[in-house]
Amino acid sequence: MGKTIIGSNGQILLRQGVKLTDRYIDHLRRHWIEVVYISTGSNVAPQDVIRDQTRIKALSETRQVLGRVKRGADLEIEQVNQVLVAIIDELLLQDSLMINLVDIRSHDEELFHHSVNVAILSTIVGIELEYSQKKLRKLAVSALLHDIGKLFSEDEREHLKLARRLLREKSDLDAGVVNAICQHHEHWDGQGYPAGLSGSEICQDARILQVTNTFDNMSTNSRYPMEEVIEYLMGQSGTQFEPASVRAFLNCVSFYPVGTMVELNTGERGVVLRSNRGFPTRPVVRVEQNQFGKVEPCYEVDLAVHPTYFVKNRLDEVTEG
Repeated sequence: MGKTIIGSNGQILLRQGVKLTDRYIDHLRRHWIEVVYISTGSNVAPQDVIRDQTRIKALSETRQVLGRVKRGADLEIEQVNQVLVAIIDELLLQDSLMINLVDIRSHDEELFHHSVNVAILSTIVGIELEYSQKKLRKLAVSALLHDIGKLFSEDEREHLKLARRLLREKSDLDAGVVNAICQHHEHWDGQGYPAGLSGSEICQDARILQVTNTFDNMSTNSRYPMEEVIEYLMGQSGTQFEPASVRAFLNCVSFYPVGTMVELNTGERGVVLRSNRGFPTRPVVRVEQNQFGKVEPCYEVDLAVHPTYFVKNRLDEVTEG
């Protein structure tokens, strides 16, 4: 295993470093886990932007809070804030935030994983946009609760109506938070829903949620390759998404996550060691093989400072022979 797998209740299903066996694979399938990270033996492990312990606690408490709402209780906003304070504090302590993972999660209770992940991604964008801590908290609350209406309906339009009604009746949330939640399906060009808002009519937090929600829905469990997801976001910048929010997000994400095996245009092959902030297609690669075979010692190539170098292929996409 190249990365620890966390279940829908926040429990650890399988730890990083464990050797996969048929029994473990059956265990993961029973929890509706379809994909996992596999170690390549390169001693380069993908790192989450927050610790496993922080994510596990956030998942568990989010599940508790939303579970009580589904049973008819009021939204406990104080517990929601406690979930998010730990996430925000941990992210603010990091020198450089780069998204190097796709989220892997069970299909049986995906709502809770999705909610936490969009909160993390949105907070990262807020930090990139130099939000104050007060604004970060409001953004994170909006992100964590953006799909709260899906507790009662999976219909894309209906869940927004239900969310507005629920948040008015069952909580004392700030009006700006409610607006962000109810506007996260609006489009920059006015072609979204439910109100057909456009441009600056859409609140800034909702513009961020549009990007992070779409990224998480497309990338989770490797539904689409990271390159395709990023290309989609760039292609929809100015139509579905606000360009500034897309730029801020792409400053914090990599086409080639840490640990990806790649082939360069020079014929050299190696593993991505780290991403370059603001240059999603130009990571630092540890070259382990060239056209003549393995190289000893290995060496690093920073594609951000070598403009003639570029990634030609991900090795998992190359068909040999």
